[in-house]
Amino acid sequence: MDQEIQYMKKRFIDLSKRAESKSIVTFTNFLNLNELNIFSQITKELYCSYQVSGGYEHAERQMVAFIPDALYYAWAYPFDAVCLRPLHSKFAENLTHRDILGALMHLGIKREMLGDLLIQDSQSIVFCVNSVTSYIIDHCNKIRHTTVSCQQIPLEDFSYEPKIIEKNGIVSSLRLDTILADVCKLPRSAAQKLIIEGNAFVNSQKMVQNAYNCQNGDILSVRHFGKFQIETDGGLTKKGRIKCRYKIYS
Repeated sequence: MDQEIQYMKKRFIDLSKRAESKSIVTFTNFLNLNELNIFSQITKELYCSYQVSGGYEHAERQMVAFIPDALYYAWAYPFDAVCLRPLHSKFAENLTHRDILGALMHLGIKREMLGDLLIQDSQSIVFCVNSVTSYIIDHCNKIRHTTVSCQQIPLEDFSYEPKIIEKNGIVSSLRLDTILADVCKLPRSAAQKLIIEGNAFVNSQKMVQNAYNCQNGDILSVRHFGKFQIETDGGLTKKGRIKCRYKIYS
């Protein structure tokens, strides 16, 4: 694992060095939260500036662009948005994130070529590296028993507002394990295990210490549980416990 991390760090630095030396913008593939966390550890070692994007605000999987100081041309991220719709909505199944992702990977597309996958009512949006856009459109025609059509969406026409469910909580402290236990409805020991095993991220930074004190506005991402924003300005109960509010992204 340490060798993989070191290789990834070297890869980021090499991409930045290539961007600066050739005066071109270079890109990673889509990075998951753990890879973005690794990237954040070496930003001071880069040879040039950078930007990150996943196609919309608060995207979980994002691509890094390394931008040289002497850039002489306009550039854009090399990814597209593809909309998947059932051909016959009356007979369509309720396809899940796993169904759609599984169908795309069954086509031989590697996970790092795919960004976030968003399900909106009867359609789904997937971000993908533009080298596989046409392949997805031409070959992704059936997911489970549902026949689908695929169409590229111009990124400038894309907008997304996540569904947010608000939930109140009362906790004894703002420690990360306490907050996760409350919002995920877990025993505190299970929440601690999630953190220790590297499954909890705060503002895209991996947290492995239970004792981190959550701040107002922190965005928590927990593998297998989802993404939440915490508001800590709700005051105290009569017994001195802390009132919290969670915005649950779905």
